Amino acid sequence: MARKTHRPDDILWTVTTADIDAARSEKQDVTLGEVLDTKYPRKSLVKLFEEKLIHINGHKATPKDVISEGDEIWIAMAKEKIDHEPIEMNLHILYEDDDLLIVDKPASVTVNSKDQVSLANGVAYYFKEHGIKRKVRFLNRLDRDTTGCIVIAKSGLAQSLYQQQMDDNTFEKWYMATVEGIVEADEDSLVFPMERSADGIHYEVNPKGKETRTDYSVLCRHQSQPVDKSVNKSKNFVDIASKNVDKSGQNVYKSVYNSQECGYTEVLVRLYTGKTHQIRVAFSHIGHPLIGDILYGAQPTGQPFQLRAQKVVFTHMRTGERITVTA
Repeated sequence: MARKTHRPDDILWTVTTADIDAARSEKQDVTLGEVLDTKYPRKSLVKLFEEKLIHINGHKATPKDVISEGDEIWIAMAKEKIDHEPIEMNLHILYEDDDLLIVDKPASVTVNSKDQVSLANGVAYYFKEHGIKRKVRFLNRLDRDTTGCIVIAKSGLAQSLYQQQMDDNTFEKWYMATVEGIVEADEDSLVFPMERSADGIHYEVNPKGKETRTDYSVLCRHQSQPVDKSVNKSKNFVDIASKNVDKSGQNVYKSVYNSQECGYTEVLVRLYTGKTHQIRVAFSHIGHPLIGDILYGAQPTGQPFQLRAQKVVFTHMRTGERITVTA
């Protein structure tokens, strides 16, 4: 529904010569739709135009309206109904702006499951308490026992923009994992086709599947020996993989439960595609399942497998600044 007042999360900008030049074709006039196409995915704007939420100089606009340098563009964010039952939950918020909420997901909680309390219910409660009248849109998914950065878009426009960054691999997703055995290569790119297996539970490497890419760098190798459960002593394990991540002394998630006869390896992983169980399947396929991941062939430890979404890096949709968020 159209409205007359600005909200803090609305998008306001003045058309520049650069905007006109970027959109200009052979014809002389440049339309609003042509300029917006250079900035936002077209499909994300359809509903906003339908609901009369895009304006030029304070007047409701259409994609065919001709614009000029100096025109004021106002994109009003649509008000929505929260689409999950709000249930109070202690959320560990890592980052928030007008368009994104990033929280640190704990283990043993699903992202969004029917007929059970999930992280979506906690986010819905947070939205309700803070007057964020929007649907809960997860931009990434984590397994029940995977912890770390989970990203929620606050609008359809933000969802489309950041999903485009994910598709272009400019939205970086980094993980920390501990796997069985000694991984010999210091770094590698694991490119495998994957699909759901016949049992409907596992995923597997299969020539008929969709191609996936999982890059890793070895952080630390531990030969067979009793495991010190306080292995968090190193401050800068991430720096070992300096080619792939900034040297900022970020916190690293490590907690090994049982000593392994063949030792174990800690790896830093960058995920380029988003297939279900992708990291788990890839390392199992090369003979190094995640410690405790009995679904993919690891020895039982009595504890969840060890995988943490350690950080995300993206380009802010309003400022163009590169943002790094670490769990």
